[in-house]
Amino acid sequence: MDMVINKVVIVGAGPAGLGVASLLNQTTIDYVVLDKKEIGSSFLAWPKNMEMITPSFPSNAFGQLDLNSICESTSPAFSLNKEHLTGEEYVEYLTFVKNHFEINVQIDTEVKEVFKQDGGWVLETNRGLFFCKYLIWAAGEFQNPQIRNIAGAEHCLHSSLIKYPDEMEGNDFVVVGGYESGVQLAFDLIKANKKVTLINPSEIDDISTSDPSKILSPYTYPKYSKIRHSPLYTEVIGTVKSVSKRENVYLLQLEDGTVIKTESRPICATGFSLVRPPIVELVTYREDGNPLLHEESDEFFGHQNIYLSGPSVRHDNHIFCFIYKFRQRFGVIAEDILRKEDCDEEDISSLVKQWKRSGMYLSDLSCCGDECVC
Repeated sequence: MDMVINKVVIVGAGPAGLGVASLLNQTTIDYVVLDKKEIGSSFLAWPKNMEMITPSFPSNAFGQLDLNSICESTSPAFSLNKEHLTGEEYVEYLTFVKNHFEINVQIDTEVKEVFKQDGGWVLETNRGLFFCKYLIWAAGEFQNPQIRNIAGAEHCLHSSLIKYPDEMEGNDFVVVGGYESGVQLAFDLIKANKKVTLINPSEIDDISTSDPSKILSPYTYPKYSKIRHSPLYTEVIGTVKSVSKRENVYLLQLEDGTVIKTESRPICATGFSLVRPPIVELVTYREDGNPLLHEESDEFFGHQNIYLSGPSVRHDNHIFCFIYKFRQRFGVIAEDILRKEDCDEEDISSLVKQWKRSGMYLSDLSCCGDECVC
C-alpha cells in the first residue's frame, strides 16, 4: 500500500494544530495537518449562543497579540470586527489563516490507528497510510465530552450536545456543573422563561484566584449575576453521586444524601477531556487525570517525537486550556523538532526570539501563576 511521507504530521485542524503549523511554515520542515472533518469543526458544533469568552482586540501593533490569535500578524478582532466571536465566526478566522499562510491541510482524513515503526510513526487513516518522524496530537477536547464519577450517567445529557437551549422541551431543568458552560446554559434557559436548578460542588461566586481557568470568566460572571436572584433560578451546593430514573422522573442523589427530582433529563456541564483514541496506549496520566508531559518539549511521557498541543496541556499546577495560554507552547514544540533535525543554530535562535516577542513561546514556567493583587 502506498504511504504518504512527511517529516511532521499534525492531527487536528483547529487552533492548536494550525497554530503549530504556522510556525513550522516558517522553516524548511515539511508537514501536513490532518483533520477527520474540516477546519475548526469543533467550533461549528458549538451551541448557537456560545461565544469566545476571551475578548479579541487588534492590539498586535503595540506588542500585545490578540488573545484569540493562533499565529503572528493576525487578529480575529481585525478580521471580523468583533470582540467575542461565535464558533462559526472563529472558523472564518481559522480559514483566513489557513489560506493566507498557505498552511498544508488535508480534511476528511480520520486517523484510526497510530503505531511506532522504524524510527517514526505510522498513521492508518480512511485515506491510506501516513508516515512521519514527528507526530503532533492537536485533536482538541470538545468532541470528547465527559461525565465522570456519576453512577447512571447514561440518564444524563451533556451540555455540548444542546445546539438550541431555548428550544428545549420542558419548563424545569437541572444542570450539573457551574462553570462556563453550566452558567451559560442556565442563563439561556432562564432567558427562555424556564426554571433551572444548578448543582455545583462549591459556591460559584467564591473568587479565590484570578486564573480564569479556575473561576468564571469576566465575560460569563455578569450573566451569572443576572440570573442568581431570579425566581426561576435555584442553586444547590453539592456533588452528584448518582442519577436514576423511575417512570418519568429522574432522581439525582448528592453525596450528602439529598435527592433532587426532575422530569427533564439532567444536563451535565462537566467539561471535556483529551481525545484519546487512537493514542490511548501512548498516554501516561497525572494524578488529576490529565496527560503527563515532558516539560521541556510537551512530548508524551515515556515517548519521543510525539507531542501534545492544545487545551489538555498541563505542567505542575498550570492549566493551558485557553488559546492565549496553550499557543505559548507552540514554539517549544517547533524548537524541539528543529534542534533534533540539526537545523542552523542561528536560524533557530532568530525564530525563537521572534516567537517570544509574539507570545508564541514560553519555556520558563516560573512566571506562571502570579496572582493579581487588586
